[in-house]
Amino acid sequence: MTLDAGPHPVDQQADPTTAEQARLAALHQYAILDTPPDVSFDRLATLAAEVFGLPAALISFIDEDRQWYKASHGVAASENPRHESFCTVAIAQDGVLLIPDAASDARFRDYPGVTGAPHVRSYAGAPLTAPSGHKIGTFCVFGPEPRPFSPQEAQLLNTFAEMAMDALKLHQAVRDLGQMALTDTLTGLPNRVQFRQQLADACRRADASGGQVVAGVLDLDRFKVVNDSLGHAAGDQLLAGVARRLRQATRVGDTVARLSGDEFALVFPGVRTATDLQVITDRIHLLLAEPFLIGEQEVFVHWSLGLSVYPDDARDLDALLGHADAAMYRVKRAGGGHSAFQPNEDERATVEMERLTALHHALERNELALYYQPVVQAREMPARGRLVVAHEALLRWMRPSGMVSPLDFIPLAESSGLIVPIGRWVLRTAVEAVRARKVARVSVNVSALELRQPDFVTHLKQVLEESGIDPGRLFLELTESSMIEPRFVPLLREVNALGVHTALDDFGNGYSSLTAMTSLPVQALKIDRGFVLNVGQDTPEGAQALEVVRGVVRLAGAFGLPTVAEGIETPAQARLLTEAGCVFLQGYLFGRPAPLP
Repeated sequence: MTLDAGPHPVDQQADPTTAEQARLAALHQYAILDTPPDVSFDRLATLAAEVFGLPAALISFIDEDRQWYKASHGVAASENPRHESFCTVAIAQDGVLLIPDAASDARFRDYPGVTGAPHVRSYAGAPLTAPSGHKIGTFCVFGPEPRPFSPQEAQLLNTFAEMAMDALKLHQAVRDLGQMALTDTLTGLPNRVQFRQQLADACRRADASGGQVVAGVLDLDRFKVVNDSLGHAAGDQLLAGVARRLRQATRVGDTVARLSGDEFALVFPGVRTATDLQVITDRIHLLLAEPFLIGEQEVFVHWSLGLSVYPDDARDLDALLGHADAAMYRVKRAGGGHSAFQPNEDERATVEMERLTALHHALERNELALYYQPVVQAREMPARGRLVVAHEALLRWMRPSGMVSPLDFIPLAESSGLIVPIGRWVLRTAVEAVRARKVARVSVNVSALELRQPDFVTHLKQVLEESGIDPGRLFLELTESSMIEPRFVPLLREVNALGVHTALDDFGNGYSSLTAMTSLPVQALKIDRGFVLNVGQDTPEGAQALEVVRGVVRLAGAFGLPTVAEGIETPAQARLLTEAGCVFLQGYLFGRPAPLP
């Protein structure tokens, strides 16, 4: 989301009421008021206080009737009335407001903050200016003693204000990107991630109330015929139309989501009787029975819907959805319509059990293999191009029937605990590749379950000693979402003490982006491919994605962390991300994952 078409001055002759409304609108677009503390703002306030040699600094925003502090150093309060605020005056004038001695200034000498605590005497405040030109807050420093401010200090405070606005824009972009990451771009429906969140919330409410939740998986029958005969654009138009009708068919409080392709999911909380559910499914039948007009072509939709009930059919969400999926495939084979889960026909459970049994034997049968994908230096060398600096080891499962997708067996390995012995095999195999000089450096993905093992560091040390490699040639990649456990911090310090580097993988795709950067002992940051996907596209989304990456790189640089951009597929992406300051790049452009020769 962009705040403005571009910078333009605020009309100083405008009606004051209208101008203030426009200023407040510019402020509220950032959705920053009353948000939790953010280390990126806190560090700026602390740094400013140190640079100016003053005990207090604030990054604050001027709301309708209050001054709210996003970051404060040396101040206990979180806000104060707007009419008692120096910063209210600062945003009403041009330039930086400099007050050498508030007690001698008729405008401020009677302010409660001057006559009483914190006894402000010297103050300097630079406005925080939105791209529209509206002044939405200030970056200020102040102290209890009179003090002059030089023109150079005024300019320095302006620089701090610009840095705060950069952090604010990054905050908004990450928030918008987070919302985008939860929404299907084609239909505007919740995507798989948001669907699971809403299903989990509905089940928690059912536990509290003693009620039930019905989960549904709906798939369009023979949708491929539409794509093949009318084209993918027509297929997209049909999917958007189906999404609109499904929303019309369901009640307020129900959830309709798009999982992938032509597969939708539904959540019906508070369904008390079979009659309640029948009313909803009848309405779906009615609305989807009407033809869709795609161009001049009428298209009739045939569909299959499988249903399962929480907690009667399952309490585990994966099992619940698996049951709905099994019911959907059963009714699809019967010709379409809808059907409830029947435990004795749950073929998915049978398939999963067979796969789990096979995975138990995968190591002894030598079915597991490591593929390696290069990581290159972003900056090109004269006559040498981009140098390969490392390889990421990626696990593959080769069954006699064919390769199994990691998306299918990695979650199974984690849920069953098999990820621990498999992960140790991956570590030894990757380290052996370094010892044999097949790769110079290697990065290995480590799951939270592996980190929880009491002998994790002991095993790592043993592998390093047996191989004799330089520990600095090994990187352990840890997903951001697995880093929310505080006990991992001292463990990673032990890993670093061995000389092994650690990297925060998939940054921006987890729970605690900025907090993780400051609290975890990691030496590199890998930007999630979701941030990179739109970079290089001549669209608003492409411009925003590049701006977000620039902000992440800038922020990572402030903490001394080099960045690795994943998912690079085009030369344009490589060039733009190099210009944005990414230190390393990884993606199909530089090599697909492949076994070592």
